[in-house]
Amino acid sequence: MLPYFPFAKGFDLKMGTSPLRDEFCVAECDKHYLHEVSLKRKMLTENPEWYFLANPNTSLAQWEALDLILTGLAKNYPQHFQLSKEGNLWNWKNFLLNETHTFVWGDSNTLPFQPLEWVGRQVQEDLILLNADLIVVAGQLCFPSGWSLSDKMNQHFIKVHAPLPQITDNMIQSANKLLERIPAHKPVVRNNWGFRVCDWLDLSTRQSEAYRKLLQETASSLQIEDVGEKVFVRVEHQTLSRLPQSNHILFTIHTYQSKLKDEVTDSQRAKVLADFVQQVPEDLLAYKQMLPITDKLKAYLAGF
Repeated sequence: MLPYFPFAKGFDLKMGTSPLRDEFCVAECDKHYLHEVSLKRKMLTENPEWYFLANPNTSLAQWEALDLILTGLAKNYPQHFQLSKEGNLWNWKNFLLNETHTFVWGDSNTLPFQPLEWVGRQVQEDLILLNADLIVVAGQLCFPSGWSLSDKMNQHFIKVHAPLPQITDNMIQSANKLLERIPAHKPVVRNNWGFRVCDWLDLSTRQSEAYRKLLQETASSLQIEDVGEKVFVRVEHQTLSRLPQSNHILFTIHTYQSKLKDEVTDSQRAKVLADFVQQVPEDLLAYKQMLPITDKLKAYLAGF
């Protein structure tokens, strides 16, 4: 089952942030680690400019992000990761990948890739950097849902998912204020949701046509009793952390997926999902590419 469940009785489009329990919990490691990190590395090797971009003036922020992520992994998963430091000389051990890396913090010549790309190859998360004006200035984005890094680089963070239905000017202003006021060492967390007819992690615009075709094919033949097997609940666990030296924000996205049939084994979750889906506005269902399966999804959930 999903470790995060961002659904509630009654639909609400608010940003829904809360304090992160620990400033070093920006990256998580689960049973899918080896598969997902291997997939990311393959994608980055085959199409590096599609999945990683960085402006030239982001080096300090990239190193800060690397520091935060590695420190957190070593602290929270000591059985899998180890980080030791002698001044700026750092040694990183990744026991899951059987890798050891020694480098000088702040010296990009001591890493095989830019710091953000390198550390992104150690984690399941997608990593985005925003500058003090909340402009996207760097990122490693392998597992997005309906967008791509090249389309959003050098744009304001709020435009990442634009045009988002149901958003008002007041909501945009509130989101801007929240992001601008995130203090160092006090990150926030939120969870985004979606329903998909496959478990593809890469749902970037690169895959848009293939997914649209699959969605139409699945929807046309989908039987109500098969919805639980063929529909996946997709949750993005997102954190936002202020990097104190550069004043940038690190935005992390960990994508979790589960077959709907596994989520509804919990009767409470099943009831919440049924109520939630009934109340999602039609334009938002269209935005999330759910309209072709919505009626059968509602009918399936009504049985719980």
